[in-house]
Amino acid sequence: MLDRSGLSKEEADAQWHALYKINNNLYRVANDLISNLYLTDEVDNILCWNNQEYNDLYKALKKKRLGEDEKAELEERMQEVKKTIDAHRKEILQRPAQSVAYSFVIDGEDREGLEKEILNTLKQNVFSHYKADSKEVRRGEKSISNYKKGMPIPFPINNKCVRLYEEEGTFFLQWYQNIRFILHFGRDASNNQLIVERCLGKSEDGITYKMCSSSIQLKAGKIFLLLVVDVPKESFKQKKGMVVGIDLGLNVPIYVATNQTPERKSIGERESFLNQRMAFQRRRKALQRLQLTRGGRGRSHKLAPLERLREAERNWVKAQNHLFSKEVIEFAKQVQASAINMERLTDFGKDETGNVKEDKKFILRNWSYFELQNLIEYKAKRANIKVRYINPAFTSQTCSECGQTGERDSIHFKCKNPECKNFGKDIHADYNGARNIAKSNDILKE
Repeated sequence: MLDRSGLSKEEADAQWHALYKINNNLYRVANDLISNLYLTDEVDNILCWNNQEYNDLYKALKKKRLGEDEKAELEERMQEVKKTIDAHRKEILQRPAQSVAYSFVIDGEDREGLEKEILNTLKQNVFSHYKADSKEVRRGEKSISNYKKGMPIPFPINNKCVRLYEEEGTFFLQWYQNIRFILHFGRDASNNQLIVERCLGKSEDGITYKMCSSSIQLKAGKIFLLLVVDVPKESFKQKKGMVVGIDLGLNVPIYVATNQTPERKSIGERESFLNQRMAFQRRRKALQRLQLTRGGRGRSHKLAPLERLREAERNWVKAQNHLFSKEVIEFAKQVQASAINMERLTDFGKDETGNVKEDKKFILRNWSYFELQNLIEYKAKRANIKVRYINPAFTSQTCSECGQTGERDSIHFKCKNPECKNFGKDIHADYNGARNIAKSNDILKE
């Protein structure tokens, strides 16, 4: 919250007005940046596809059965043509695409109230997001990001204008325009105060975090500090070649196993997880029916309970995924794993036309696989454990001992190979799948 101590009412109101002006202008600047970046980037594509020689070379390189010498010659010629196109682009734009995009907004009306440091940090964030999504955008698989009012206000924390400090047990954030915030931690279930103490080098455990560019967010009349810190990687003994495989399912939310030892663990319970999700869905349907029976004005007021329920459900799912991902990393540390294998689930549950299969709709509606994988990847990186994504094909239908095809139902897997030591045995299907994932060398992404 704002620190009003020593300020008159007029001064405090002026600070609130300054914050809201930034909040109201920031998302417009972000959208202008990414739109102009996209447009200037498209100049390259237009110049390329309007160049007949470039088109001919592109088509020639797409042909199959090209000899190595022929392919190398075509690629060399393609580079020469691309240099000519780049020179033409520089004549048109005069500057790199990022500079052109930035110049469109740096002097615009929407930047009123935005400090130079905030603009520079915003520029870096927008450009990095665009670069990360650019391939999917060009393929038509994703649209450019759309920033909304209320987005976090980014700023560099280590400069003369902004600093985090502590006085007599109270933590403060000194911000631009002499605005000062008091940090309140509430119940602090996430140990945020300990994180701040470590950033300031005042924690009892002696661990120190480095503060990075962070942001504040205005939401529902409150101000939240989104502090970004560089956490030192943990060090623990790792066994070379020890890999943990993660099988995600609905019968058992997570099953983990290793490629070298019989150690395994099931994480989460189907019934408790689904019962809570179903309770949320029943309550949501009841509220939706209630809204349909009401007439008159005040739509936002009527829909407020429904939005609060959605927010509560999102928070609950995220909390569960945090708990599950934490247990996965603890298991990996326990077995001294050097890597974690997960299935690449980009097109999970979809048919050849890209539509979700009927038998997979229930799973996708009730299980946030992608969020969970992102959390596991994030926490594994902190623990200095490599994460790899493998091809999910046949991981549930083959025996993890001999690699031969077997029979699987919802609970058990049975190997059909008479020479395998698992022949005729009922093996836990999720354990078999997790072990196959751990042993897989069909890596799609590291």
